[in-house]
Amino acid sequence: MPSRRWNTITKASVVATLVILMIWAVVMLRAMIPSTIVAFLLAFVFGYPVNWIQRQTGWARTPAVVSLYTILLLIVVLMPVLVLPRATSLLDSLQQTLIGLIDSIQTAVISIGPIHIPVNDLLQPLSEALQNILSVASFNPWSFFRGITNGILIAIYVMVLNFWLLKDLQKLQRLMLEQIPADYQEDVRRLAQEIVQIWEAFLRGQILLGVVVGSITWIVLAILGMNNAGGLALLAGVMELLPTVGPAISGTIATLVALFQGSTWLPISNITFALIIGATYAILGQVESVYFIPRLVGGRVKLHPAVAFVSVIAGALVFGALGVLLATPVVASLRTVFTYVYRKLLDHEPFEPRQTPQSGIRIRGLVGGRKIEAIIFDLDGTLTELDWRAVDWVGNQLAWFKWLLTPERRGHFTRRIMISAEGMINFVISQLGRAKDHRGLAEVLPFFNMLRGYPPPDRLILQTGVAETLHRLAYNYELALITARDQHSVRHFLNSVNLDDGTFAYILTRDDVRSLLPHGEGLLFLTEQFQRLPDQILLVSDTDTNLRAGRAMGMAVAGVLSGLGETGDMDETNLTVDAVPELEEWL
Repeated sequence: MPSRRWNTITKASVVATLVILMIWAVVMLRAMIPSTIVAFLLAFVFGYPVNWIQRQTGWARTPAVVSLYTILLLIVVLMPVLVLPRATSLLDSLQQTLIGLIDSIQTAVISIGPIHIPVNDLLQPLSEALQNILSVASFNPWSFFRGITNGILIAIYVMVLNFWLLKDLQKLQRLMLEQIPADYQEDVRRLAQEIVQIWEAFLRGQILLGVVVGSITWIVLAILGMNNAGGLALLAGVMELLPTVGPAISGTIATLVALFQGSTWLPISNITFALIIGATYAILGQVESVYFIPRLVGGRVKLHPAVAFVSVIAGALVFGALGVLLATPVVASLRTVFTYVYRKLLDHEPFEPRQTPQSGIRIRGLVGGRKIEAIIFDLDGTLTELDWRAVDWVGNQLAWFKWLLTPERRGHFTRRIMISAEGMINFVISQLGRAKDHRGLAEVLPFFNMLRGYPPPDRLILQTGVAETLHRLAYNYELALITARDQHSVRHFLNSVNLDDGTFAYILTRDDVRSLLPHGEGLLFLTEQFQRLPDQILLVSDTDTNLRAGRAMGMAVAGVLSGLGETGDMDETNLTVDAVPELEEWL
């Protein structure tokens, strides 16, 4: 005899009772919530090495988890000997620096004629903020570990829960998914996948970002003669865990330290040194935004600065230190959930269409589902051959690493550096080009060109078949050329290869814009000249750094593999070809 079905009133009563019981359990066990969150986060992070161990050894999940725990135990045992002394030294040094900064703020006086204003009165909120930071940054590591000993039960709880999560998390996920009605399983799976990607990007990216930014800051500050460069670099790395807000805090503190303490060797005033330090942090922030964050973190976690600030403050007020650290990914996850709910309420497709591999069906003039009317070509590496001297030089210098780095790996490594450096080099060239005296630019340009793989103007060579392809495309499309070279050398080159006959409707050089690629100023200018919508324009380049600017404007983008870029760089392009002549098959 089948079980009797519950009526609507019974179902509602059971659901209400379960909700009340869940709320009661959360209230009663609220002290364990932070520990449970930590266990889940550790399982999330440790899942990567466990998966790696499984791939390398072929072991089952349980032995892989046990081996990871064994390695972690060894690290914990060795940490007091290898890590803590240096960490303690850095923290003590940072503590002394912050104490000195607070004392300087409290005793400094601004004099305006007969009027004397104590700086402490003006900067009282900042002084209090530094005191709070000092109380966090100057903790005693041994007291910290004594606290862990006192909370041994919580530590055991985290470790045991983390072990079982690592071992059986996939089973738990599958079990939970099976409880979802079949019609909604795909939606839940896609939504969970997007949220997981947010947390992966945040945890992995912010840790790597903190290490990279802290290391670079240490090197730069040490070169400039900054007092306690190591402690301030440690602060900069830790503050990367607070997106948008953290770098501003660390930069402000470093600038104030420079203002009151000056440089250890530069013969300049404290004010000048503070301006240099502030500019250094600003440049590092730009490098971080343009290069490191897109590559290490990605755009899934990115929030508007105002939203990030509010979320960090709200997390601190409600959940304390854990809320500060996790505010950004939580808000980004909630944004994903609310976007899904909003689109479902409006009967829209809740998820972005998946990017599918390039189809074998080719409709001429259609790229990424867009009807192309105009094409913008990058010059070096896209239309012309590159200068590979930098790659050869690095390969020769690292030849003694041949047991570790094959020639292919050395070449790949150098190409990555060249791609990463191109945007910053273009930025520097833009700034030097604005100066009245261009002698400084002329002196450094040959070296910059070598780093970018740009051959001298008199050695520019078109790639095979490019001239014929451009002439044929010019019959059906408006073509434009964008380059970081100067106008004179570009015109001379086009004349030498018979491309000055109107093949390009517009030619944009560094003499025509204030900011070069990957800045979008040149692309915006060409869009206005074409008098077309961005989605009617195709941008063709050999590096994803430049293509990213086109995607941001809504253009279709095509990557070519004839320059610095490699197949792995072109995952987000609408079209990838080996060389420009292959575009004819699509256009």
